[in-house]
Amino acid sequence: MRFTETKKTNRIARSAVVCLLAFSVLVTSAMVSAPAEAASSKSPFINKTYTHNSRFNGNLIVNGVDVSTWQSGNSDWNKAKAAGVDYAIMRATFTYYGSKKLRMDNDNKFKDMYRKAKASNMMIGVYVFSQAKNATEAIKEADFAVKRLKSLGIGPKDLALPVYMDYEFAGGRFGRLYGLRKTNATNAAVAFCNRIKAYGYTPGIYASTSFYSSLIDTSRFSSDVDIWCAQYYSKCQSGTRYSKWQYSSSAKINGIKHWTGAYMSNTDVNFWYIDKKVNSKPLTVIKGKTTLSLSDAKNPNFTITNGKTTLKKGTDYIVGGIRNNRKGSAYAYIKGIGKYGGYALVPITVANKTSGNANTNLNKKCANYLTYANKGKSSYIGNVSTDAKKVTLKKGSTYTLTDYMNVRKGPGTNYGKVALYKKGTKVKAYEVKNNWIRVGSGRWICAQMGNEIYVK
Repeated sequence: MRFTETKKTNRIARSAVVCLLAFSVLVTSAMVSAPAEAASSKSPFINKTYTHNSRFNGNLIVNGVDVSTWQSGNSDWNKAKAAGVDYAIMRATFTYYGSKKLRMDNDNKFKDMYRKAKASNMMIGVYVFSQAKNATEAIKEADFAVKRLKSLGIGPKDLALPVYMDYEFAGGRFGRLYGLRKTNATNAAVAFCNRIKAYGYTPGIYASTSFYSSLIDTSRFSSDVDIWCAQYYSKCQSGTRYSKWQYSSSAKINGIKHWTGAYMSNTDVNFWYIDKKVNSKPLTVIKGKTTLSLSDAKNPNFTITNGKTTLKKGTDYIVGGIRNNRKGSAYAYIKGIGKYGGYALVPITVANKTSGNANTNLNKKCANYLTYANKGKSSYIGNVSTDAKKVTLKKGSTYTLTDYMNVRKGPGTNYGKVALYKKGTKVKAYEVKNNWIRVGSGRWICAQMGNEIYVK
């Protein structure tokens, strides 16, 4: 966020983990009045060491960024991923802080940044820069943001992280929020989250430690609201149940450029804490390979079942990757959609060649907080598949893209002028070479690679 009066605020991210009340062990442990210090770690982006709250002992710490129009729409997200960025939270819309009336607008870089980051298999969340003075205005901001997302074809199934309300002061005594009272601020935050949830998205709140302590009663948030907190210090001193901490705004990250496109931008960086505890009695079963080639690990596939029902990727759950673009230990992050809430964290190994572990039950190996809402009650569930069937490619046949696809000038060559085809696009194979198909003059896409199948 660029309109801060104090140091950048932090955003709410109670990740999909606590979507339902079944996760009381996580919710109750999250409210801390005097945060206890725990282990320290060095940021991969800032040459400093940061101390984490003791309640995150044993958690997986995931590194990410948040960006807006102040970064270039031509940033290279593949380079950012290689630099250690596993998720990006992007500004979709904003409210002008110097206007008496509620004036909202779209972030003009969001469309390009989202599509390019999505093509790099980056996990993505969204934020809305808010200047709402009451619940009515907050609802209007939520409606405006969702309208933007839907116009771009971005639904709950496309976001691994929540839609956040970025709540902070801007413009000093001339700003819209000057003199804001705690009751009105809390009402606005609650209303925004409820509205976002009504549209089917996971809600979240971002604010600074001081904003939370003085203006927001977080006890009024339901357990599925993700709390993201900003504090530019060696530790986060917030007493909220935050799951994400924005700790700096001055990182320089390879691939992420200044809005002019001329040099690397100052970028906000965040820690995301994910509990790795194993649910011993999941109702779902996750099966798949745990040792994957570098190619397969970029977009891991699993088979997930709930009883006799096989869950559908992109409908019932989505899969993101953590440290999955390099050899060694990595994770697949599985986030439930709709009635399937929560998440599962699957440890994987990235190797030269895919080997063994086909149809292995992963529930005993990984965290599994995936849940199922059954008649108003929440229960644990789970299941996964890396064994997708390859498609026989034929010249003249028509296929539907099952993912966003980069367009190449030829099989395995550099990208052409057309950067991306949307998921769901129908394409005709005018020519076939191995696993590549030509979909137009000088336009080629990779139809399948290893266990990754991109067309049907």
